[in-house]
Amino acid sequence: MSYLRNPSFEAPDIAPWARMNQAGSVQYKIWGTGDARSGDAVLVMSTSQAEGSVAQDFTVSGPPPSVSCFAWVRSGSQQPVKGSLTIWDLSANRAVSARFTATSEWRLVTCAMDTSGTSPKQIRVEFYLQTVNRELWIDSVNAF
Repeated sequence: MSYLRNPSFEAPDIAPWARMNQAGSVQYKIWGTGDARSGDAVLVMSTSQAEGSVAQDFTVSGPPPSVSCFAWVRSGSQQPVKGSLTIWDLSANRAVSARFTATSEWRLVTCAMDTSGTSPKQIRVEFYLQTVNRELWIDSVNAF
């Protein structure tokens, strides 16, 4: 079971997903589309400044040896979009990232982080965009 809430963006409320880095430059919405990877909706994000991001935080109780995340991404157009999927251990101020280039086809992105040590842990799953003024579609995000 995923630690994330609204991981496939089927709920109409975008929370608990939030703009994070370069928050003022980030646009994001849940958008209903027949082109979703699963279900009927995706998260669409774009940024006017590089490294704009959207994230969700959660707490992991117990001593999980690792946290893994996967997500499906694609460009909202025929133009490629560069970004990264990052897992943050906010308790230790550490991050692991998986960079990707999204095209017009859905692509699976995965990332994993060793989180051994004390618990509970504050974890953040974050999507950063390096490409500006182009839409990235995100669907079926899971962290476990």
